[in-house]
Amino acid sequence: MKFLIIDDDAAERSLTIKLLRSKLADAAIVEVDSRTAFDRKIAEAGFDLAITEYRLAWTDGLALFKAIRSRYPGLPVIMLTDSGNEDVAVTAIKSGMSDYIVKRNRHLVLDKIAQSLPDAKKSLHYQSDNKFQQHERRDPFISRFTRDYAYFIRISADDKPIFEWATEPLKQLTGIPGHAKKQDRDWVLPVHPEDRTVVQNRFKKLLTGVEDTSEYRTICSDGEIRYFSDHSLPVRDPIDGRVIQLYGVMQDITARRRIEEKLHLMQHAIDSSSNGIVITDLADTDYAIIYANEAFLRITGYSMEELLGRNCRIMQNNDRNQPDIAELRNSLQNQCDSHAILRNYRKDGSLFWNEIFISPIHDQQGRITHYVGVVSDVTQRIEMEYALSKSEARMRSVFNNVSDGIIIIDERGIIEKLNPSAERLFGYSAEELVGNSINLLMPEPDRSRHDSYLSDYLSGNKAKIIDIKREVSGLKKNDSIFPMELGVSEFFVDQRRFFIGTVHDITERKKAEEALRHLSGHLETAREDERTRIAREIHDELGSLLTALKMDLSWLNKQLPLDLPLCHEKIATMNRHLDDGIGSVRKIIADLRPSILDHLGLLAAIDWKLDEFKEQSGIQCTLTMPDNNIVMDEGRDIAVFRIMQEALTNIKLHSKASHVAIDVEIDANNLMMKITDNGCGMTKSQMHKTGKYGILGMHERARHFGGEVSITSDPGKGTTLKLNMHLTSNGSDNYHD
Repeated sequence: MKFLIIDDDAAERSLTIKLLRSKLADAAIVEVDSRTAFDRKIAEAGFDLAITEYRLAWTDGLALFKAIRSRYPGLPVIMLTDSGNEDVAVTAIKSGMSDYIVKRNRHLVLDKIAQSLPDAKKSLHYQSDNKFQQHERRDPFISRFTRDYAYFIRISADDKPIFEWATEPLKQLTGIPGHAKKQDRDWVLPVHPEDRTVVQNRFKKLLTGVEDTSEYRTICSDGEIRYFSDHSLPVRDPIDGRVIQLYGVMQDITARRRIEEKLHLMQHAIDSSSNGIVITDLADTDYAIIYANEAFLRITGYSMEELLGRNCRIMQNNDRNQPDIAELRNSLQNQCDSHAILRNYRKDGSLFWNEIFISPIHDQQGRITHYVGVVSDVTQRIEMEYALSKSEARMRSVFNNVSDGIIIIDERGIIEKLNPSAERLFGYSAEELVGNSINLLMPEPDRSRHDSYLSDYLSGNKAKIIDIKREVSGLKKNDSIFPMELGVSEFFVDQRRFFIGTVHDITERKKAEEALRHLSGHLETAREDERTRIAREIHDELGSLLTALKMDLSWLNKQLPLDLPLCHEKIATMNRHLDDGIGSVRKIIADLRPSILDHLGLLAAIDWKLDEFKEQSGIQCTLTMPDNNIVMDEGRDIAVFRIMQEALTNIKLHSKASHVAIDVEIDANNLMMKITDNGCGMTKSQMHKTGKYGILGMHERARHFGGEVSITSDPGKGTTLKLNMHLTSNGSDNYHD
């Protein structure tokens, strides 16, 4: 036999050779300690088995196995090392090596040679005892030589297997009775039902004279299921060549299979992980990559061949001026865990943000053997964080620089935050307000009502001001009250409810509105005065002139002879024109300033106007009012009359009503007038239509004297106008002369 021993450690080679010589004294042994020696020796032919170390100065055992396999595909190779790990062991077995043995278990090499080489097995098993066929001596010899389970099977004439002998450990394991006689040894191994086909097929193969090694499960005497590797050697009859005996050695591989299953599960979990996983060697190899999962390859764009033996800095693309890189180096030097987020680059040069967690891997002695890194492509998260940061900066800038005050409160009404504009508006600093109730900024009666209103809203009732702007009063730190426009919105953060209020100081606007209202009132008064003047002048001048003309025509008609019928007819026509002209003048005077208002009062004027409206429009009308006349301050009566007049005009032009009702009530110093029609009604947009000033004029007339006009209307349900106004000024009216 010829063995190839590859190890660059002379002492280790010597121990291996000594072990082989102890059992295989005649074997030829070829030693290799360098790349040159390997290249020279591998060219020799006739090797029966090779034994190699994993960590070599010029390569590693896995790469060397590929070179041997390329030249001698069927040559058994055993890895004997102290430098590997479970990953290396699994890779070695998967790649086709006969076995992976650590040097502290060097004696197991002989067992593996016995399995791998039939001639060696025979030599090992039979050199000590030429009388191996004597049953009583087989068991002690095999038990001393191996920890495995051996057996001898005789093949009957009808090709049935009959166990002749088994080692004591095999008997104990499988429950074979130790006292069984030869004639009752027709027992079989308790093979797992799912593996019986495997055993049957291997038996058929053995009967053809072909040596076989198979793995299958057995059910032990205690019910435990164990895995075995069963190597059987068939012996032929020298006369007829029929297989008559089987010699076998079973090795319990349960622990190995469980480790393999565990490793397979771990490998599957690693390969299936969405996170990239990379394993590197130590600093003496510049932390060379020895493994990367599919996710790592997908994230980086590199293949496994391009990464093996390289440092992870391949992904930095010279972009090494990053603070986290120094932190990673420091952690590696201190042999501790580390975390970093780096700018990395794929194979195609595209940038991605890489979040990496690095941890050292320790062996059973606590020594660090490798490092594992878990990486994630967090580009989208980083970009979102950057966009969010920019958005927050913009929002913070808007929040701090907007001219309107912004105040955020929680659902208890406690101030959480406010902007500088709110500080300036109310005269408080943020430190003075944060943590206090918002009602600190409210005058009475709003302050007393606020907590109950907020509680009522939170209990499920409809909000009155959410998402609606309204005019309220604010209270400054110096106790001064000012008008402001308030808008309130609701939002949630982490299931907490907050309210944000925007406050706009409308003091100047109110002053401008007051000035405009004063001007409007002044103009309306001036307009009424002018109407009165024009009506009086028309009455005095034009009315007198028309009356004089009518008198002259009457005198002329009396002076003409009766035999001039054409002249008398012409005078009659002229009299009719004069009557029409006098009627028109009276109407113009009434429209400019109804004289009935000045002579008989407001109620008589309303009655007269309603009769005129009924006659002109044909709409049925009802009027309800006090019996006694009322006295109002100058200007108020005409304002009430004009409001009624405008309302009737709108009804006539737009409502399509068939009935109008006017109700006038007097309560102490207050007049209440309600005008109702059963017409088509109108929408809010029609009510506030741009460019239409009739309704706006009614509001302004009433507001000028401290009164109020309210209009309610729904399409198809008619319209109701309500006017409330004091009869005389009580000192609190917003009155301007």
